[in-house]
Amino acid sequence: MADLDLLYKPDADQAAARMEAYWHKAIIDRAPILLTAPKPNPQPLPQSRHATLREQWMDIEFVATTGAVKMANTYWAGDGLPMWWPNLGPEILSACMGAPLTFGEDTSWSTPTLHDWNDIPILHIDPDNDYTRTLLAMLRLGLELGKGKYVVGITDIHPGADLAASFRDPQQLCVDLMDAPDRVHELNRQIFWAFFDFYELQHRLLLDAGQTLTAGWAPLYCTDGRYYIPSCDFSILVSTEMFREFFLPEILAEVAWLDRSIYHLDGPGALRHLDTLLDIPKLDGIQFVYGDGAKPAARWIDVYQKIQAAGKTLHIILDPGEIDFFIEHLNPEGVMLQAEARSVAEADAILAKIARWTRQRS
Repeated sequence: MADLDLLYKPDADQAAARMEAYWHKAIIDRAPILLTAPKPNPQPLPQSRHATLREQWMDIEFVATTGAVKMANTYWAGDGLPMWWPNLGPEILSACMGAPLTFGEDTSWSTPTLHDWNDIPILHIDPDNDYTRTLLAMLRLGLELGKGKYVVGITDIHPGADLAASFRDPQQLCVDLMDAPDRVHELNRQIFWAFFDFYELQHRLLLDAGQTLTAGWAPLYCTDGRYYIPSCDFSILVSTEMFREFFLPEILAEVAWLDRSIYHLDGPGALRHLDTLLDIPKLDGIQFVYGDGAKPAARWIDVYQKIQAAGKTLHIILDPGEIDFFIEHLNPEGVMLQAEARSVAEADAILAKIARWTRQRS
């Protein structure tokens, strides 16, 4: 594929072949791994001279060129491709549907706009919205700057329960589930297609630019077809029964529509929903993120073993020092470890270790 002829990843074709095998829980020559390291003598990043954080986040050229320099400064050692995605924060979908954003140093958040159930506007993605136009312009510029060097991914999308919570406020939505369940169902029906419409707005730009590969904020990818990371961070606040009644239908629709999917299970409190997710036949895998307060990754080995035993692929983010532990306790088929090495030499040593793991288990 032409879009895999990448300056920053000369072995992109081999990496993509290992990624495709991963989705099938198979191995070509060694287990795959998402592995990066900082290059020596990095290029300096563009310096912000913006008057406000909002100006900095919304500066299309600044954001895209900063991403381009970060791509050049990274050693892409494993099977992840150099990939940049435009980021205006996790609630960009609600912003593109009319909710204002507030920007911080590292993230942004939207202001709830649905205060009265009797005065709900028709919710849709506005193509003329400032956030929509900015995001798509960033995507176009990223594709231009990255041509022949790196690929571009689809932004972080939080639909379903997370979208409803952004409109109502998470605490208020919890009350709504008890006091106004019919209204919540009505809101869910109105926003049901937001994910699909927002995905396709971006996917069409990738295809128009000749990039048939799809990637997202999680650095897995699909070489041909639609890939994404279904999620429901709000699920940590609800019971399994409520999750299944109110929010699972939208997740099932996403998984059915996508060609490849890996569910982002966020936090130990969300593990109550793991069995429900493992029962989704078309869902390829699970990315369980335990959070900074629940490290190390090895602490959750029983969760990862359960996911593997259920026949799903795994995506595990861990420190390089934990790799030996996971090599000992998991089979390599369908496992995607992700680590950031401190140097190019350390990254190469980890790759050699992964190759030995594959030979030993084979």
